[in-house]
Amino acid sequence: MFQSKKIILIDPPDMVPDPDKGKHLQQATEMQEVYPPLGLAYIAAVLRKNGIDVEIIDARSCGLTYEKVVGVVKEENVVFVGIYVNTSKIKNSLYLSKRIKEIKPNIMIILGGPHINFEHEEIINNQAVDFCVRGEGEFTALELINTACSNGDLRGVRGITYKREGHVIVNPDRPFVKDLDAISFPARGLLPNPVYGGAWTQGKKFSSMLATRGCPYLCQFCDAPAIWGRNHRRRSVENVLDELEEICRKFEVRYVRFIDDLLVASRDWGIKLCRGIVERGLDKVLVWSCDGRVGIMTEELLKEMKNANCQIIFYGIEFGNQRILDLCKKGFRISQIRETIDMTTRAGISSYGYFMMGYPTETVQTIEDTIALAKDLALNHGMDGAGFSIVTPFPGTGLYQYCKENNLLKITDWSQYSYQLGRGVIRLKDVTDEELSDLYHKAIYEFQFKEQLHQFV
Repeated sequence: MFQSKKIILIDPPDMVPDPDKGKHLQQATEMQEVYPPLGLAYIAAVLRKNGIDVEIIDARSCGLTYEKVVGVVKEENVVFVGIYVNTSKIKNSLYLSKRIKEIKPNIMIILGGPHINFEHEEIINNQAVDFCVRGEGEFTALELINTACSNGDLRGVRGITYKREGHVIVNPDRPFVKDLDAISFPARGLLPNPVYGGAWTQGKKFSSMLATRGCPYLCQFCDAPAIWGRNHRRRSVENVLDELEEICRKFEVRYVRFIDDLLVASRDWGIKLCRGIVERGLDKVLVWSCDGRVGIMTEELLKEMKNANCQIIFYGIEFGNQRILDLCKKGFRISQIRETIDMTTRAGISSYGYFMMGYPTETVQTIEDTIALAKDLALNHGMDGAGFSIVTPFPGTGLYQYCKENNLLKITDWSQYSYQLGRGVIRLKDVTDEELSDLYHKAIYEFQFKEQLHQFV
């Protein structure tokens, strides 16, 4: 039995580890937006509520090196280390696990995060990993730590994968948390809050929030359907408002970014939330933004969002060609895209579109259609900004399965699976790698200088 239940939760350094020299080489990406590791903060809150000593190291946001993180762990009387894992940073997480095991072999290393859900049986075979936590981590982590500390039977802990006598044990999945209000608010007090923000936060004190979990739609490039099914759960409006009040009062947050897959999947719930923000006077002290969806926004909902001081709505528009939209099961038409941006503009809310290029069966012309739509939405419909990325087939998605079955994956190195790298991992029949790269940079350039270029058309 362990004498201490202390755990350190870590978002690993955003550095590329050199497997040969054991050193970090460079920044993996230039982060223009810095979000708190909300998942770790949720887990920390539940663990603290149940008497477990918790610390969070947000190495990614703070630019910490592996040496710094390992040094902190070395000095602490810690039994467990939990490390966040996403697909493009799996090397970072495993490298950090190895370094920690080298200095403290008896520490229990727990890995969790979106990549774990689909690759846990492969990852658990790494000698530096003791447990993989799948799905929602709050209560799984709590039960795992309590069971391990009391030498209990790990076979009863749902949602974990582990090794026993050389065999991989995959316990049954843990059911989704039915009542999201039962989960404590994220432990933001354990985070380096001043480092979070982005250009669009205008220097205001910032935090992200989650009011819902899951998404009722089936976009093939998104891992939400694989993680949640079509299970879309919402916290009560009162619970969300209570958290907004807490972060305004306790942390002096003045800008909130809802990072839900789709905040307003229920229009009635969304309207009730907006009215609650106004009734509590929160619209006077903070601005907020969220993701919306083409085809479900209404004039009434947008009016209520504007009244509640919503500043920006981010729309996953993705493609400007109807055939590609249908192929990825986006579920709306080009005409609806223009209608939604028009409505958002009339409501007085800024809109930002996400666009992708390089989906299977794309041609140079279909990608040109996407670039043209982005510019049209900005020039003629009031869209204020756009972001472009190369299509990436993340594990667990319908797109990944399609690419795997049709031998379309050019790269098996997970570190290359990132929207931010600007290069594709999908083999396209009708578009060369050079053409895709040129079109990607063309999209960024032409959108940035759309007004000047439009004068010469």
